[in-house]
Amino acid sequence: MSKLLDNKLAPSSSFMTNLRSSLKEDIEKIISSKITMAVEQLKDEFTETTDFIVSEQVDIKSELKEKCHKIQQLEAELIKSNTEVSKLGTRLAIMEKISRDCNIEIHEVPESKSENLLTILQNLCKVIDTPLNEADVKAYRRVAKLNPASDRPRNIVVTLASPRQRDTIISAMLRYNKQHTNDKLNSTHIGLTGTARRIYVSEHLSAETKQLHAAARKTAKELNYRYVWVRFGRIYLRKADDSDAILVRNLDTLANLR
Repeated sequence: MSKLLDNKLAPSSSFMTNLRSSLKEDIEKIISSKITMAVEQLKDEFTETTDFIVSEQVDIKSELKEKCHKIQQLEAELIKSNTEVSKLGTRLAIMEKISRDCNIEIHEVPESKSENLLTILQNLCKVIDTPLNEADVKAYRRVAKLNPASDRPRNIVVTLASPRQRDTIISAMLRYNKQHTNDKLNSTHIGLTGTARRIYVSEHLSAETKQLHAAARKTAKELNYRYVWVRFGRIYLRKADDSDAILVRNLDTLANLR
């Protein structure tokens, strides 16, 4: 009996061979089943993940499309707003110019606490041979400086009865200076004591136009342009007597001259 059992359990016996084969098959089936289950689980998880990603992509694309549409709307509104602002700026500039059409601005007149601006104005007009009646003067006042730190006297702005009267005074002042090249209009001519100070009379320009005028004068000096002048609120340059006049619309005009 013992010998028979030993023979059955011998490694080379058919019983052991069949047992090993059976166990191997069972183990392989178990492993295969487990692997199959794991793969199926991974497939399910991967499918869920990809479905989630696809869903997220769809949502993102939809949201991105919506945002792009909103951006396009905002850009269109911005263009429209900029156009409206530009139109309003142009209208404001025209209205401001019209409001100044009857004004002259007198520069460099020394200030005094006891000064009489109307008398100063009438004396100036008398010197340049353009008498001015008090009734023709609608208003006059000193105006604030563009640069508060400047030691120059505040300018005098005078509102006259008409643009024609303004142009007459400016033309008379220019004519006077041409006739008196060695003694151009200054503070002593209009009855002010002290050191003679050159006086200028110009159109009453807006702050923006004054800045552009200053830039034009600087450019003219640097590029040897002979003439810079203002006419009806517009700034002009001329290189020489036989050159064409250049209308200075903005700083780009000056930049293009270089």
